[in-house]
Amino acid sequence: MLRSLRVEHLPLIGCLEWELGPGFTVITGETGAGKSLLIGALGLLLGNRADRSLYLDGEKPCSVEGEFQLNSEAVATLSPLLETSGISPCEEGRLLVKRSIPPAGGSRQFLNGCSTTLAVLRRVGDSLLDLHGPHEHQSLLQRSTQLSLLDAFGGLQERVAQLGDVFEMVEVARSRDRILSDPERERRVVRLTSMVQEIGQAAIRLEEEEEIHRELDLAQHGWKLLELVGELDALLFAEGGALDRLSRARRVLAVWSNLDATGAGKAGELLETATVGLREMEALLIGYREQFDVDPDRLNAMEQRRSHLEGLKRKYGPTLADVLQTLQNAEREIEDEETERRQHRELAEKRPELERRFEELLRELGEERRRVGTLLAQKVTAELAELGFPRADFQVEWTVRPQPGRRGAEEVEFLFAANPGRPPLPLRDTASSGEMARVMLAIKTVLASVDHVPVLIFDEVDANVAGETAWKVGAHLRLLGRQHQVICVTHLAPVAAQGDAHFRVRKESEGNGVSVSLAQLGLHERAEELARMLGGKSDESLALAARMLSETSRPAPVSEEKPLR
Repeated sequence: MLRSLRVEHLPLIGCLEWELGPGFTVITGETGAGKSLLIGALGLLLGNRADRSLYLDGEKPCSVEGEFQLNSEAVATLSPLLETSGISPCEEGRLLVKRSIPPAGGSRQFLNGCSTTLAVLRRVGDSLLDLHGPHEHQSLLQRSTQLSLLDAFGGLQERVAQLGDVFEMVEVARSRDRILSDPERERRVVRLTSMVQEIGQAAIRLEEEEEIHRELDLAQHGWKLLELVGELDALLFAEGGALDRLSRARRVLAVWSNLDATGAGKAGELLETATVGLREMEALLIGYREQFDVDPDRLNAMEQRRSHLEGLKRKYGPTLADVLQTLQNAEREIEDEETERRQHRELAEKRPELERRFEELLRELGEERRRVGTLLAQKVTAELAELGFPRADFQVEWTVRPQPGRRGAEEVEFLFAANPGRPPLPLRDTASSGEMARVMLAIKTVLASVDHVPVLIFDEVDANVAGETAWKVGAHLRLLGRQHQVICVTHLAPVAAQGDAHFRVRKESEGNGVSVSLAQLGLHERAEELARMLGGKSDESLALAARMLSETSRPAPVSEEKPLR
């Protein structure tokens, strides 16, 4: 429900703080006292267009702020919209709505303190509040809402959900028929298969790239290494080389030793060591030459392998790890494609049965909707008779959609004609705001248990109404207040007498201007206000007012009349 309304800098009203309760609230006052300004302020809160001449007070910005207390169902409905719009969630079901309209033009909107767009504000307003009267904010004027409410009234939501599920499966089956014959998908599978074959046949090992690089680098210098080893061998071991000279040196040393063994001893040791080192060097060179075998065929094969790997890296790389990942991805895509194709074929085989089932559900839902539509029209017509339209014509008109969808094959339109001889028109084309308000009251009464808009505001609902009809209008509003928060601006005492809460708007002179005050009336003040509405505070009017209040049998709050500026 709407718990409070705060308005600043509206002409006449100035600053207003209004606390509201549940049930049926009535607003009364003399003509021109400012009642419509309160309704207009609520319209601003819902995103209605601002009439600058009406809502701007000098150089000060006009602001309207409302606090709503939401039940769990309303929170669940609004939470996705708030989340996608970047708006803070409703803590403990509390929603703050604010709109500020500066003198320079434009407006700023806030939900739970977060700035938002006018479009989001309107969507939130559509879920929270309906204005019935000379206003445009009425969810029941929307054909989609009418269809949803009719389905809810007839208990057809489960049928609609079932139809929607089958529709989705039919759509998937149809789309998968197209998928199976899509040449682009065929070409994609061919490309993936070719890719898998090309990479798979390469039998890549991650470590082989480094091995090939090392071996080819070594082979690149192989001939030079062998040349150096050969030159070193010639210097040391060829005829006339170092080893041959050592042999001659040993013979010379032997002669020296015969002549002076002591002097030649140390030299002999060093010469023997050098000879041993050269023999070891000779063995090392022989071994190096034997293990360093440069095979031209192997080198050619290694070069080809490296070139092949480089080509794969250019196509699927940039690294061998990326190439292998590409292979895994392609294999997985092919597997997924095969699985999907199998599912496609299975679903395509079921398509005739699904389409038959869809057509059956369409027919059954259409028949039920027309039955429910007839019942709804009868009930609304009966309510209209009690509300002063004894010969009204309310109809539920069905049209066939060009293409059946998840909500069925029909579109609905609520039609109304106040008098016989006139063709019934869509609700949005009903000219009289007073007629519209009562039509909406009749519809809302019938749909009270399935209409989830929590706050209903009626203005001019008592236009051209008097006598017993006026009392019935009030009774309907009072009954509706058991399932919704209902706010009604009224000029009729029989309507006002049935409110759970009664507020009076009064315009008073203040210096060179006027001010407006709002009072919540107690039992005595209500009787006086009802007597005024009945024609004056005579004993007869006061007695009649007292009888009206006694018939409602509900206590009224204590009077708290306070000026608003």
